[in-house]
Amino acid sequence: MVEKPRLVHFTGIGDEEVGYISVAQSMRHVPFEIKRVYWVYQTPAHIERGNHAHISCVQLLVAVSGRIEVELENTKGEKERFVLSDPQQGLLVPVMHWRKIYLEDKAVLLCLASEDFNESDYIREYEIFKSMRVQ
Repeated sequence: MVEKPRLVHFTGIGDEEVGYISVAQSMRHVPFEIKRVYWVYQTPAHIERGNHAHISCVQLLVAVSGRIEVELENTKGEKERFVLSDPQQGLLVPVMHWRKIYLEDKAVLLCLASEDFNESDYIREYEIFKSMRVQ
């Protein structure tokens, strides 16, 4: 599937007088079939979310409200940091990327996932993730 994180842009339909709507359709705007949708909200600012990687689930993260920072690390140890603050933009997170997520006060994070929830798809120990590094 996808190997490198990248930003995905959604078209905003509307105007300042009535507001906007953005659309994310499977295999059109989102490069996978969406099997699960969830959102994270009311997270205290000092809490670090994420702290896991997925073996087979690809995700698209969208800040539908507020500002969210996402730090990703791949199996080569390379890190990238993304700031999400525009609901017309999402971050495509490939498999085998350790994530740390920081939500500012009142931020809402929407996640579109390629897989149903499966605990065995999660790598929750950072040391285990690091041991999977490729040279």
